[in-house]
Order: sequence, then structure tokens, then C-alpha cells
Amino acid sequence: MVVQIVSKENILPAASTPDSLKEFKLSVLDQTQVKLYVPLTLFYHNNNTSDLDSVISDKSKRLKQSLSETLTRFYPFAGKVRDDFYIDCNDEGVHYIVTRVNVSLPDFLSKSPGDEMIKRLIPAKARESPLGNYVLIIQVNIFSCGGIALCTCISHKILDGSTYALFLKDWTAAARGSSSEIVHPSFTGPSLFPQIPSLLYKCPIDFSKINFPSQRFVFSGPKLAALKAETKVLTSECVPSRFEVVAALLWKCVAKAASKSYENSLGKPFNLGVIINLRGKNCVPKNSVGNLVWLGLAQCKLSHELDHTTLVNQIKKCKAQINDDFVEALKGDDGTPTFVKIAEMITSEETSFSVWITSMCNMSLYELDFGWGKPAWFYFCNLYFTNFISLCDTGTGGGIEAVVSLREEEMAVFENDPELLAYASVNPALL
Repeated sequence: MVVQIVSKENILPAASTPDSLKEFKLSVLDQTQVKLYVPLTLFYHNNNTSDLDSVISDKSKRLKQSLSETLTRFYPFAGKVRDDFYIDCNDEGVHYIVTRVNVSLPDFLSKSPGDEMIKRLIPAKARESPLGNYVLIIQVNIFSCGGIALCTCISHKILDGSTYALFLKDWTAAARGSSSEIVHPSFTGPSLFPQIPSLLYKCPIDFSKINFPSQRFVFSGPKLAALKAETKVLTSECVPSRFEVVAALLWKCVAKAASKSYENSLGKPFNLGVIINLRGKNCVPKNSVGNLVWLGLAQCKLSHELDHTTLVNQIKKCKAQINDDFVEALKGDDGTPTFVKIAEMITSEETSFSVWITSMCNMSLYELDFGWGKPAWFYFCNLYFTNFISLCDTGTGGGIEAVVSLREEEMAVFENDPELLAYASVNPALL
């Protein structure tokens, strides 16, 4: 597969950002985020082969015009990241790259592509620090059949999964000319959670550039139903969610793999960091832009006899703790001491995390239609995080895809765990 760059340009917002908005002050939740880009890719088949060059030209024109319109509403995305505290909304635009790929999209997908193939569709700049760089970088990869892999890389300084989905919902609505579906983003995060310049915060996620394998696991709808039914029988709690049963199983299997990798580890704490959305809690707007998430903690002891239902209940308890009262305690200047205390506790050695999990399920990513059909596949490519799991819906059937990144010795055990393989398929074919 050859990926050749054919053009580079900056897409500017359709209207200039007012002088009063030229400096965007980040929230403390943005301030403490890691300095990197998040690459997320949507794959679209081409269903119109009558005049391929004309089809490609029309799609490209529509993408760029609608992006320019969307940038007037998501105005910080057309700027540059100054530092941990500010974005310069200077209207320099989005760095926009177009490539040609010498294979067809069906060919590409039929090979069940993993990280190594998908990394070739990600812009090189996404591996650089966003500080002093673009907030948003986009690479449009056009396959020989006219299919598209749209890779969107947004600085984590202003992005979480919900922000990404919000932005793409607006962009696709603009591309279809659907004014009723245009998003009106809220930028109240910095006033709800004001930055704390004196806070020295070290992200607890293992963030390094060492080589580590990532593997894709797919839980089909029927397998998930079976797992939920089994958990429901064993617990007196309310019916568990898809996220909870999958997260518990993955946590359990990672813990077992870790217990085999490290000597004298049995009986020691093994933590699951759950990234929890704050939107909708205590008046935090659901259309908020930024990192409106909190890092919850569930804990178990490393053991070969971990109970799945117990782990589900631990995750439920962890999520329940991040409630309206918790969010209220963090808000405003009065919340600064509470925020600092909790942040320091999370990053202390006593509560060091072992594996993290985030979810983009139920965000309607497979409804994102630019006017030529819904995506065939969505993929989050993990460039930096070890001991990290990301979840997303499958395109059909109500299943869940998990991308799991572990150290080599743990992955060798994890991906062969019979309990995991009873419910999940390893990188199954996409076509």
C-alpha cells in the first residue's frame, strides 16, 4: 500500500473570529490533559463510480466548504495551541492534507487492518507536540475506488470523545445542508472549572513512546447479551450496561495477564481508571466543548480467581461516585482546594493506575453522513498509551469493539485468554 500526499493547505473559517474571542482560556480539566493529538478515523465506501474524478472532486469541495462553515462555530479549532492554558484563536485555520492510496477501500478493509496499517493514514504532524501547533489536523485519504478514510487529529488540550462527536455532527450536518441539525457548542467549561496555574499535575496514564502492541477485539451483540444475562443472574444490582460487562471482562483478563507477568504480584491492588463524562451532571451542558471528563477509580486484587460480577459492581460504584454533588464540589474558584486534593490523590503512588478505559459508545458515530452515506467503520488509533483500552460501537448488531494496548509480555497472555475468547473475536474481518 502506497499513501502519497497530493496537497496541503489551511482551511480557514468562513467568517473571522471577533477580536473579543481571539484568546481562548482553557479550563483546569484541559490544563491537566496530556500534550498530544488524538487520531480518529472514519471510513466511507464510494457508491458512485460513474465518473470517479468528478465524484472525488465533488466530495473534496463539499468537505472543505462545510468545514470552513463549521469552524465559525468551533472557532478555537481554527487556532493554535499556545501552552497549557490558552489557545490563540488567530484564524490560521485547520491543516488539511489530501492523499491518494493505491488500493481500494474494500481491499484495505478485507485485510482486517490493525494499527500498523492505519498509522499510514494518519498525518505525520499528529506525532508532534500540539504546543505552538494547529489545534486540528485533518488528512483525507482517497482510495483508488473513491472510498475515503477521514482522519481527524485534534489536540487533547480541547478535546475529549464527546467534543469530537459534537464537532463531527456539526460538520456532517453542514455538509448535507441540514440547518436543523447544526450544533451550537457551549464554551462554558473554563468558567465552570477555572484553570489553576499553580497546579503541578502529572497525568497518571502511562504515556511513552516505547513500542507496544495494540489489538482489536469485537464483542458481537449476541455475545454481549449472553454476558449481560450471566451477570444479571449473579448480581442483585440493576441490569448492567454493555460498557460495564465488557469493561469488567477486559479488566479481569488484563489483571490475570499482569499477575503472570510480574513476580510476587498476587494479592496486590490492580486498578481500573474509568474516564467518566461530566456532561449532564449538575448543569454541565451536554454540548460542552473541552475535556469535560473525570478520572474514576475502581480497584481489585490481582488474582486468578477474580469474580466478574464483583468487578461489574466495582465499576458501577466508581461511576456512581461521580455524581451531581461531586461535580458541584469541583466547580468554580471555591472548588479549587477540592480539585487539587483529589488530583494529588489520583496521582499518588498509593493509587497508581494499572489500566485505563475510555468509551465512545452511544455517540452515534455510525450516523455521521457527509452526504454520500454512513461510515463503514470507525477506528481510534492509539499512538502513545500503554495499558489503555478504548471502546466503540460496532457498525451494526449492537456490539462493541475494543482496542487494547498492553506491553508485549502481557498482550501475549491476554489475547489468548480462553475466558476473553469465549465472548470476543480477535480482529475479525470487516467485510
